[in-house]
Amino acid sequence: MNTAAITKPYLRPLGDECFFSLCSRQHVFWGNGLSSDTLISLFGDSTKAYSHDFPRCLSLLNDDAKSVWGGTDEIIQSYTIAPLFFPFQSPNHVQELKRAMESPRLGSVKYKLGVITGRFGGEHPLKACTTCIAADRKLHGVAYWHLSHQFPGVTTCPVHGRLLVESKKNRQWSRGFQWLLPEEHILAKTVNPEPDAQVIEALQNISTNILALAKLGSSFHFEPGTVAQVYKDAITNLKLFEHTAEDAGDRFAAYCSLLQPYPPFLSLPCSRQSALSFISQMTRKPRGYFHPLKHLTLILWLFQGVEPFIEAYVHVMARSIRFRTDKNSTPINLEANAGLPSKSSPNLQTLKPKKIFGKLKSKILRSLANGSPKKTVAAEYNVSLSSINRLLRRDNSVKERREVKIQDRSREYRRNKWSTIVQSNPSASAKIIKQLIPSIYIWLYRNDRSWLDNQISRLPRGRVGNFVKIDWNTRDENMCALLERTISSLSANCETLKKSDLYYLIPNLFSALEKKSRYPKTRKLLSKIG
Repeated sequence: MNTAAITKPYLRPLGDECFFSLCSRQHVFWGNGLSSDTLISLFGDSTKAYSHDFPRCLSLLNDDAKSVWGGTDEIIQSYTIAPLFFPFQSPNHVQELKRAMESPRLGSVKYKLGVITGRFGGEHPLKACTTCIAADRKLHGVAYWHLSHQFPGVTTCPVHGRLLVESKKNRQWSRGFQWLLPEEHILAKTVNPEPDAQVIEALQNISTNILALAKLGSSFHFEPGTVAQVYKDAITNLKLFEHTAEDAGDRFAAYCSLLQPYPPFLSLPCSRQSALSFISQMTRKPRGYFHPLKHLTLILWLFQGVEPFIEAYVHVMARSIRFRTDKNSTPINLEANAGLPSKSSPNLQTLKPKKIFGKLKSKILRSLANGSPKKTVAAEYNVSLSSINRLLRRDNSVKERREVKIQDRSREYRRNKWSTIVQSNPSASAKIIKQLIPSIYIWLYRNDRSWLDNQISRLPRGRVGNFVKIDWNTRDENMCALLERTISSLSANCETLKKSDLYYLIPNLFSALEKKSRYPKTRKLLSKIG
């Protein structure tokens, strides 16, 4: 028998199984001792490494596997977390991501997706539900990694509602890549306190909507400028700034504080100022593409779900299309369409203005010079508006004085309005004030620019900071104190101390130690642990 001609059998995907889990089950089924053996069998000799979140080399997958698992596009759409990033990305970026997953290297695609700069973490650890593990073993004879658990931001199991547990394997600080299936001993112990009902509800809500967004995939594309307008309209409709901008900042910060203790939401704003900066960033014209979790956090606060947000988005898009259509359409003769007589019709009688002489004329001119509204003057002296306009055309000095008066009153009114809003929102930046009173801002910008610039210079800038000046000694002290507390708590619980446990319990510890010239005290303390 020619053993070389024997085709290896391939397993079929289980329900809600991710591609990495499928390959891991195949690795166990084949009985390969090394991860590289399975890599070579699936993708050929040129594949040396792999990742579980964004699988690569899909174009190199052998034909036998493709016949059972599907083509490249089907694998990406059905068995990976990639579709979560599609709706808020440009079609070009979506195609770049797909091409990168087909090739041996991802390149800079994570940066373009906002994964690197989104502050939600570029690492997507494997996650599992302990109840699902037991149920899968009973039903299928094997536990596997569920795709619905792997999306970034999903912290609770959509079936059992329990907090998911992260794997200690295939992490930045673990030893190399390996194919593996979920088992209790490779899962990290939960360190966060048991959440109350309100926190669980918030975590389940965002997990459910992350899955809803992922289902959209590339079938729906959100235009960034329109998305920002939808957020603005929602803030206006909900009257979030009815009292003060601080109130909106406090409310959003309170919502974020429910999610913030749980990765990957550690960077969400929990203070008033950072919450206002977050809102300001999301409601202005975007210069790039944000991480989908950034959008979802604001969407759930404003709309409570993805579906209401989509309805609002479609409404704004339709309104924009109608506006462009109306702008480019030919003006309609309303008089002809309505059956009304036109100006040239002989049956239309035009009222003649009254003749004005002597004291009446002086009183009218005096009122007009003081800036009184034309309609008010016409009603007070029982004359027509055409007579008022005729007097103004004939007396340029009154017309000029009137314009000055009106301008002075308008300026005074808008300056007072601006000052009142600024006093009621002392920590708001110019962008926040502009959002509160856009018409006032526009008028002052066009007609009273020097005064406006002077007022803006006194306002807070509204920027959290770019962290240029960093006190590394203080950071080292704080990290060392945090490490000591963590070690003390583990020792009190009679836990065996491992560096991998410390890296999990302190998420930014490993990344902080990547540069060897930083954190000397922390390194010295960590070196005492085997």
